[in-house]
Amino acid sequence: MTALRCRVLLAGLDEAAESLLRTELAADAEIQRMEHPEAPGPDSEGRPTLLVVGPAVATPNGLISTLKARIPQLAIVMLVDDGDRRKTQMPSLLTREDNQVTAKDLHRLPGIARAALEQLIRAHGYRTTQAALQRSLEAAVAPVRQPGEQLFGPLFHQSLVGALALDDESRIIAWNPKAAGILSLTGGSIGRPLPDLFPEHTRAQLTGHLTTAGENSTPPSLFARIVDGRPQLLRIGTQRTTAPDGTVYTLAVLEDVTAATDMRRELAERTSHALLAGDVADAMTSDAPLPERLQRCAQAVVDRLGAAFARVWVLKPEEDLLQLVASAGLYTHLDGGHSRVRVGQLKIGMIAAERRPHLTNSVIGDPHVNDQEWARREGMTAFAGYPLVANGDLIGVMALFSRDPLPSTALDALAGIADRIAVGIRQDDLLNRLRTTTEALQAPLLPPALPAMSGLDIAARYRAQGDSLQIGGDFYDVFPLDDGRWALALGDVCGKGPVAAAATGLVRHTLWTATQQDPAPDYVLPLVHRALRRDDSPFCTLVYVLIDPCAAEGPRIQVTSAGHPYPILRRADGTTSLLREHGPMLGVFDHLHHPVRSLDLHPGDTLVLYTDGFTEGAGNYRSREPEDLADEVRALRVPAGRSPAEEIAGALFTSALERWGDRRRDDLALLAVTAMP
Repeated sequence: MTALRCRVLLAGLDEAAESLLRTELAADAEIQRMEHPEAPGPDSEGRPTLLVVGPAVATPNGLISTLKARIPQLAIVMLVDDGDRRKTQMPSLLTREDNQVTAKDLHRLPGIARAALEQLIRAHGYRTTQAALQRSLEAAVAPVRQPGEQLFGPLFHQSLVGALALDDESRIIAWNPKAAGILSLTGGSIGRPLPDLFPEHTRAQLTGHLTTAGENSTPPSLFARIVDGRPQLLRIGTQRTTAPDGTVYTLAVLEDVTAATDMRRELAERTSHALLAGDVADAMTSDAPLPERLQRCAQAVVDRLGAAFARVWVLKPEEDLLQLVASAGLYTHLDGGHSRVRVGQLKIGMIAAERRPHLTNSVIGDPHVNDQEWARREGMTAFAGYPLVANGDLIGVMALFSRDPLPSTALDALAGIADRIAVGIRQDDLLNRLRTTTEALQAPLLPPALPAMSGLDIAARYRAQGDSLQIGGDFYDVFPLDDGRWALALGDVCGKGPVAAAATGLVRHTLWTATQQDPAPDYVLPLVHRALRRDDSPFCTLVYVLIDPCAAEGPRIQVTSAGHPYPILRRADGTTSLLREHGPMLGVFDHLHHPVRSLDLHPGDTLVLYTDGFTEGAGNYRSREPEDLADEVRALRVPAGRSPAEEIAGALFTSALERWGDRRRDDLALLAVTAMP
């Protein structure tokens, strides 16, 4: 195992266990049986100690605690009865070197004890080596002398910064070890001019820098040279100094900043790339039109990567053409010649046809770059073109030219940018299709226009939740009856989307069909209820109004509400009231009863029907009761000569949009009818 003999203390073991341990460890450790109740102290030689505790020790906690306080290098192995649970009773005493063995696994005890000893010996060896190193440092043993030590002194000689002594002609006289490592100096380097170690085009500048050294140090400057085909960047500062013999020298202090500069440059590049990715993500997720968003992306590529210009084309699949939609940087006046590129033609068309990027830092001589003369004249060095592909479909092409080479990190960033732009264009296309589909489905659910009603002024407002991307569940309808009366309906079908659209279509169709037979509320509403129940459609709240514009006392109305917010009646003098008569919603309960409220509309009176989006448009956030809405209607002032219905509908609609703002989660639908003089 090792020449070091550890100490093994046995406490509370039976003869069988002790015999096993002595047979296994006697050759490598000094084994002592603990028979006295007082725990022993540390070994006089500072040897590591292994304590093996058996079941006969009734209270091992005190023994272990005492030993750990006295012996710094201590490991513990415990032999316990099969039913013993003492390990869980003293977690604070056990360390990662400690082990526990049950009596039924007694054969494992010697192996576990030996492993614990080896761990102790390894830890002891580490501590011994560490102590020796510390003693060596404290003894301050002088290093082997090297050129320049007498000139610079021990401190500068051991410095982590390179130091050179130069004569008046910038020839090397002495150096410290760090300078030797940086410049690969050997004995043959003595007397060689320092500028000779640098490229010819930098020697004159370096010579001037070295010869301007005065009593005060010259600010460091950066100088580059090539070592083994790779650039090395050195920061060099100079100062005149006097040696102990009175000779005046130039002291050149140099530091290899290649790695630090590369790290800073890489960090700057990655920061720029991260900012570019953020700019593109921000642009592509904005609410601006697609051309404006793509223009922001192209401009970000130019600004963040220093490109000469960047362009984005979008595919027109029906024409197999790439349409230029964004152009940033130089030469935008030449875009006309490349505004429409057929797939497979020119470099842009080939990238689209092959669906592979084309990347080069050697534009001059690249056969794929069409106008070599232009590239040479304008000093173009790099070209990067990426197909824009999303879900396997070609979307367009992004391309840029740069006067500086594009590092691999920039190309990786551009590949991610191209993917983000492609996904954004695809999402925009899908949203446009969804918007078109939504509008097509929503259009039949609302009347195309409000009819002209003799003696009545009518106005409506509607806004689906989701900015026209989702089909709403609110609806309204106005249509004439054969006997000269008018039917008005405003309702709210539970849910959104196609299911709600189907239920809305069912309700409107049933309403119209039923009124052609008998417009009486007690006939129409039960039919709508049964239609919803039969198709297992979502439930619906509804307010149904019959208007007789030719009644003797003025327009006569009958109002029936099925679980709908109370209609508001605003009299000509501005007073308001809620029509609270109502019955259950449609499509839910087995038995229906919907009371009918009949009243006359006098000139200037207005009936307002609305959905719960006007009272609970954002859930509990700033919700209000119908009474609050009635108070708002009462407070409205209608200018003389203006339509009351239009003014009231517009004011309530604007108020609701402002009240809910971005929190709005429900549709808005409103009808207002005013009796005219």
